[in-house]
Amino acid sequence: MNKALILAGGVGGRMGQDIPKQFIHINNRPVIIYTLLAFQQHSEIDQIQVVCVEGWQPILEGYALQFNITKLTGIVSGGLTRYESTYRGMCSFTDIWDDDVIIVHDAVRPLVTSAAISDTIRVCSEQGNSMSVLDCMDTMYLKTESTFTKENMDRSLLVRGQTPEAVSGKRMRELYPAAEKQGLKIDSISALQVALGWDIHFARGDEKNIKLTTTEDIDLFKALLEIKRDAWLK
Repeated sequence: MNKALILAGGVGGRMGQDIPKQFIHINNRPVIIYTLLAFQQHSEIDQIQVVCVEGWQPILEGYALQFNITKLTGIVSGGLTRYESTYRGMCSFTDIWDDDVIIVHDAVRPLVTSAAISDTIRVCSEQGNSMSVLDCMDTMYLKTESTFTKENMDRSLLVRGQTPEAVSGKRMRELYPAAEKQGLKIDSISALQVALGWDIHFARGDEKNIKLTTTEDIDLFKALLEIKRDAWLK
């Protein structure tokens, strides 16, 4: 089975709003519903669990009913860190089999595409894990100090990590005991696996799969919702 874990446990302090950013309404729909609908409507997703900021669970339950998110099987409270929230979410799944795929995705990446979800599942099914990535197109520099650099980096050796990312059921059962043994509590499941010395396999990312962090990102999200690609573009 393919199980989606949607992380919505943060309050979004950098957004500077009065409510968590995943519950901000865009075009009369909360951000998190855009994300949930992407997984609800994906034919390969069997189950959805959400890690939700404390106190907002009943509101999310109401939205799930309103927008017919029928694959949602549970909502759990988030922890103090992304690591804790992800761990709680992973533990909320029952009957995990070795070949299950558990996809982790940020609630505030509402433009995730069906193709990105599919490729994340495909790579994880073949390799045991996956992470959506993009090549670096800009010139990359290493900070020497906070205000200057004297070293640039070879961008062909770099990728930008996004969610969705995924692990197999077998890898998930190995991951947290190994992390606990080494005292590691790293937010991203991919970064955590890297710290444990495990390879991470690439799935296709998407430039439009932006993460809503600031109010400027909200403006960009609204603009992307309105864009229709010209027919002549390949």
